[in-house]
Amino acid sequence: MNFTGEPLTMQTIEKPWQDLVNNTHQFIFGGPTNCALATGGTLIVGSFGIMLAFFLFYQVLRPIFLYVSQPGIMAEILAGIVIGRLGVTTNFVNVVSPKSVASFAENGITCYGLLLGLSFDVTILAHVPHEAIIAYSSIFSTLLVAIAVAPMLHLGTDTTFSFVLALSVSLAGTSSPVLTRLLIERKFAKSDIGQLVIRAGTYTDLVTMILLGTVLVFLPNGAVKNHDMTSGEPIVQLILVIGVSCCLYGVIPYFVNWLQKRNPNGKQMRPQDMSLFVASLYVLVIILPMISGYSQMMSSFVVGLCFPRKGRLMSIMVRRFHEFIRMIVIPMYFCWVGANTRSPEYDSDREKYVFVKFFFLHIVVLIGKVLGALASGILLRFHWDIAIAMGLFLNVKGHFHIFVATFAHTNGYMGTGSFVVVLLHVILSILVVPYLTQFIIRQAKMKTTYPLMALQWFDPNTELRMLVGIHGHHNVQTMINFMEISRGNRFTSISAYVTDMIEMNDNNTAMFIPENLEENHQGDRPSSSSLDASATMADESVVSMRDKITNMILSYVENSGGDIKVHRLLAISTFSNMHHDIYNLAEAVQASLIILPYHKNQRKKDGKMGNTHHGFRFVNRKVFRHAPCSVGVLVDRGLGKMIIERDSSVLQVAVLFIGGKDDREALAYASQITQHPAVNLTAVRFLQDEETALSRAKRKTDYAKARDEKEMNLDNEYFASFYEKQVALRKVYLEKHVGNGKEIVSILKSLENQHSLFIVGRGGRGSRVTSFLESGVSDSEESPDLGPIGEILADSDFSTTASVLVIQQHFHEEIERDEFKIIPM
Repeated sequence: MNFTGEPLTMQTIEKPWQDLVNNTHQFIFGGPTNCALATGGTLIVGSFGIMLAFFLFYQVLRPIFLYVSQPGIMAEILAGIVIGRLGVTTNFVNVVSPKSVASFAENGITCYGLLLGLSFDVTILAHVPHEAIIAYSSIFSTLLVAIAVAPMLHLGTDTTFSFVLALSVSLAGTSSPVLTRLLIERKFAKSDIGQLVIRAGTYTDLVTMILLGTVLVFLPNGAVKNHDMTSGEPIVQLILVIGVSCCLYGVIPYFVNWLQKRNPNGKQMRPQDMSLFVASLYVLVIILPMISGYSQMMSSFVVGLCFPRKGRLMSIMVRRFHEFIRMIVIPMYFCWVGANTRSPEYDSDREKYVFVKFFFLHIVVLIGKVLGALASGILLRFHWDIAIAMGLFLNVKGHFHIFVATFAHTNGYMGTGSFVVVLLHVILSILVVPYLTQFIIRQAKMKTTYPLMALQWFDPNTELRMLVGIHGHHNVQTMINFMEISRGNRFTSISAYVTDMIEMNDNNTAMFIPENLEENHQGDRPSSSSLDASATMADESVVSMRDKITNMILSYVENSGGDIKVHRLLAISTFSNMHHDIYNLAEAVQASLIILPYHKNQRKKDGKMGNTHHGFRFVNRKVFRHAPCSVGVLVDRGLGKMIIERDSSVLQVAVLFIGGKDDREALAYASQITQHPAVNLTAVRFLQDEETALSRAKRKTDYAKARDEKEMNLDNEYFASFYEKQVALRKVYLEKHVGNGKEIVSILKSLENQHSLFIVGRGGRGSRVTSFLESGVSDSEESPDLGPIGEILADSDFSTTASVLVIQQHFHEEIERDEFKIIPM
């Protein structure tokens, strides 16, 4: 019995315990509760508890999200939603008043708006580069699609055009801070597509913020929602906002610069000046919107746009606001968002089919973005898959878009279900970005296994690999001499893959099976078996010829000192398909240079070039067109009659430099061979007369002038490096000023008897070389495949003693680590 005299039963024992459990459950997980703890410190203590819970849960989620390649903002959103939906958070919000928490979150997002404005430079709108075209087209297409479809989804309780337009502008936007952060985390920001998307995202974010700020003038907030506004009042307010913005844009820079002059760098800022600055900022961001009735967040964004981009005050604001937003605003903001997802309206008839709405909303916005990106991609000649990827990137939403949806929900424009739809859309837009970057990087790496197959970017500390083509035994000594001078000094590691180029016919057949190529890179002297690829031959004459070539190469390797590695390969097919064999071989051995014999041989009776073999001419032409590395064609006029040795012979070589990437590649090869003691190099640079250059510049378009200026800068930079390393030491340098192609021909004729080998870039028709010379170069059509200068040098009337090497640089540009050349600019 108890002290009341009633019998002690199990029910009387369990009831107090159940009441305690139920009250605790209701307080933690939500439900009606009476709280008498609402004192003056409730807001501070409760806020601290919420932030502490947020950070603890975030630290648990962050490693999990990193493991699945998701960014930190996803962990922040999930932590805020979970903590915000707890009953403790809901009761705290009810105790301190929902309006107080909403006001705190709105002030926090006001700081975010100020920081966002500081990150933009409004003067970029005066220019329309490629990224601006992408941004404008994606905004326009998304607006059209969203305005047409949004009313059908019934996302808001307000169906006025102003609300639909505000929602559509918000959906057309891009969160450039979130997008930049995502691409940096994925090490994608330095790629060409990453840089283009980041700049396009900046344009999109800036333009949509300005458009949304304009639309908000016509969309009254909750405080004045029931106020009967006449049609003229929004126009007056819009004019007032534009006028105030213009005044701020003119006044704030003068005020800030005045403060910075009074407080130069290196000195502590005066307390009175700091107080004046903070007070002015508070008036502009808090008081001015209260007086004008305009959005507080948009006002802070405008102030940020007007703020000067240089000076100590800018760095102070950015640093302090970043810390404040990261430590205080983000936890409370996302917890407030989570609290808004918990509402009894979610189960009402109005909020049914949430996930159906979410699906259609996400598809609609994606269609708008992708259509705009495709339209700009067609205009700018991007690949369609890259254009689609840009549309997906520009679909990324962030903090501001969540705030707009939360603001619309708290002010009655949008129900809880519709708010959840927009929130899920934001989450999914962020969710796909890491996987999209992984896909693009994977595709880029598959397309460029070894991106820098050119001598200009060759690392002398690595092994130089060359694929040397041979038509028959008459080419062997020529290619041996070429391999010898390519060795440079003894410190350069070189591997030469000597390839027999044999036409397939009824008498011979073979299969190309190179064996143990990597095993032959160890530096040991090659044996007969290691110098031969496994092949089955039916023609005994071909077998005999290959054996003879192999023996000649073995003899050279034995006498070379053993610091060159030579491998034997075979390309046997029809002339229409032989270039594919050359590609495959070059890719298999990762060659940086392909050397092919010229399709003509020198006649013995008069020394002129004859005995044309058109089949090899077509092979050389196709290899030039699609080779996976740099290509050179060697015209032999006596180089094969010499035996070049390191200590007992001298080869006079001239490298001709006019300009362009092919001439830079020729200069790079000249830098390699000039280290050989048997090579005497003369560098000849042709420059245009000033009068001729000025007269031709007047006839060029602005685009052609900009292109030529860019190429000239690259030429000057690379030739200056070559001069410093080579010419300034011991090499001969000649500089020739010419006005036309005839003067070039005259100078080349004067050099013909002095040199045994000329090295020149191919150039090609329509290149800078052709536009530089214009006349007197392309008159002969005997060897157009060698380019304008190579055609002169290879002509039968030019010389009978000077050999020529014509080089074409690999078309890929320099790509740094973690960068991928994807867009064909």
